[in-house]
Amino acid sequence: MAWSNEDITSLRIANVSDDERATVLELLAKWNDRLSRNVKRSLYYDTEQAFKDLGIALPPQLRRAKFVLGWATQAVRKPALRSQFDGLRLPGSDDPFELGEVLARNNFSLEFGQSVVSAYTHGVSLVTVAKGAAGEAPVQIQAHSAESSSALWDRRMRRVSAAMTISEVGKDEKPVEFIVYLPHVVLSCVFTPGSGWVAERYANPSGRAQAVAVPNDPQTRRPFGRSRLTNAVMGLNDMAVRAYVRMEGNAEFYSSPQIALLGVDEEAFGGEIPESQKFKLAQDRFLALTKDQDGDKPVLQQLQQATMTPHSDMLRTVAAAFSGETGIPPSSLGIIHDQPASAEAIRAAEHDMLIDATYQNKMVLTPAVRDIATLAVMVRDDLTEPPEEAWRLSARFADPEFRSMSAQADGVQKLATDMDKIVEYPVLLESVFDEAQVERIQEDQRAANGRMVAQLLAARDAPADGAVGVPGGVDEAQELKAKFDALGVAVRAGVDPDDAASRLGLEGVKFTGAVPVSLRMPESEVGTLEDR
Repeated sequence: MAWSNEDITSLRIANVSDDERATVLELLAKWNDRLSRNVKRSLYYDTEQAFKDLGIALPPQLRRAKFVLGWATQAVRKPALRSQFDGLRLPGSDDPFELGEVLARNNFSLEFGQSVVSAYTHGVSLVTVAKGAAGEAPVQIQAHSAESSSALWDRRMRRVSAAMTISEVGKDEKPVEFIVYLPHVVLSCVFTPGSGWVAERYANPSGRAQAVAVPNDPQTRRPFGRSRLTNAVMGLNDMAVRAYVRMEGNAEFYSSPQIALLGVDEEAFGGEIPESQKFKLAQDRFLALTKDQDGDKPVLQQLQQATMTPHSDMLRTVAAAFSGETGIPPSSLGIIHDQPASAEAIRAAEHDMLIDATYQNKMVLTPAVRDIATLAVMVRDDLTEPPEEAWRLSARFADPEFRSMSAQADGVQKLATDMDKIVEYPVLLESVFDEAQVERIQEDQRAANGRMVAQLLAARDAPADGAVGVPGGVDEAQELKAKFDALGVAVRAGVDPDDAASRLGLEGVKFTGAVPVSLRMPESEVGTLEDR
């Protein structure tokens, strides 16, 4: 049995302050208040929910049977599989903050995928970050379901201000161990019979709760998001189950069609036909019946069966409503409904779900991964402030459309032919790539330009037989053009224009002060640009 409000308010924990105890009680109260609703959604996800009969038309035999349907599972897993973590990205770094080992030893791709499934089921999940024990990864990154955790939200800092995770429950299903994450300390609270609750304290130098919320569709009034298994989704799932049950009952009548036997003497069956005799009569291949007392011959008629079409039409109607609520195509629910005939038609059927997945990956899950990675660096290195470059971190997710390899290769090939020109115009890059990808492309371009400048300067300074300035004895105009090309490359790479001109033998060239669009001009010089 779960805790009651009285159990929580009367809880006493040794080795905690009054303020800490107040926060712990608030966390436990929030967990206990949401527990029944979270368990209900877990039952729907696991297809363990009870069958809800309206009590109108089903016979008692069908009411006792167990009927389930996995549409609620599909409502969670289909979009969750469109959010597959594919690594951290930081411009200019192959292994951002050397977190590769930490993520690999925590199997982070799978761990984060599990947290996404849990978030879509209950509305939010928690990912905690802590020091690893001997023999473990240097940093422990663990996902927690809302069934065993709770958190408080800091609206000004836009992050978790305190969190609680339940580590163990007793035989009576009441917690006997839980961990509380506070900005200054981590409390490991354990219940011992005869001694009560005792907290062990661990310092937290990071200055923030070592937990990150992974929500689904967070809103202003619901910062922890909402479950994809809404009341409408669960209600439609129940309607679909009842439609299947009615179809099952109708199928039983198809197996044993109703027969009417007219003009039979009552004495032929002893005045009453038992149930076993009725079934035998329906199955017999040869019937021998005498005339009745009036001399009339018996007439055997098979009654027309009720069609199953209304039930299948009802199921299609419910599937269409379920698709509207979740964005999942009816064909993914096992309902044949306007079967897509092409890749474009399939994509159009999944359009709503792809919009949701793209929004989640970019606006919700990427910031969550960045916070988790930042906390991992702070915990590993015992930092009190996040690293300066942490804000530039981004997460890469697999393409939610799962386009074919040939389609991806075709797009890359088309871009590669004009990439040298496109990279000079951020507006064009932003129309194709996201912000993190644009920054990495520009960083790679600056690095490539820097290497080219170094090669040009080395070629200029190197002695060559019969050549002046540039190899091959080109004339003065070609030599000047080559120098200006090299100057442009150097300036776009971020080299000081005067220094680059001097090294290339172009002393005295006057510059307007304008900078390439790929670079950023100091704000202090913007006002004087028009005066030059």
